[in-house]
Amino acid sequence: MPATIPGIPHESQALFDRLHDAAPASLAELRSELRAYVGRLGSAATANEMLDATLCEAISRCCEGLLDMLEKDADEATHRLVQAAVRYFVIEEDIEPDRETLWGLDDDAVVCGAVASHLGRDDLMDGL
Repeated sequence: MPATIPGIPHESQALFDRLHDAAPASLAELRSELRAYVGRLGSAATANEMLDATLCEAISRCCEGLLDMLEKDADEATHRLVQAAVRYFVIEEDIEPDRETLWGLDDDAVVCGAVASHLGRDDLMDGL
């Protein structure tokens, strides 16, 4: 059962909960998913004026910082929160599809920032 994380938008909560409750993935798998998605967004940014490349980079940095926390033998609760934040970002069709509107990445930024803040990593929120 997921912890209540202050700042997660109500409309994002159900998806966040599902991602949180999924079987834990390995750190390598999460890093691979993140890299692949950021690569796809980077390619799309050159042809899509709706995609905020600067925000994409900030979310990616936040996710990488969260993933770095898992290298230090994080507990299962932390692992699940980090996994949910990363996977929320890499899912294209979340509350606001990432590439279809100017604010498509805003919900992703809020979710990642809320998890970072909850885990005491406000330093990862630069640009969110």
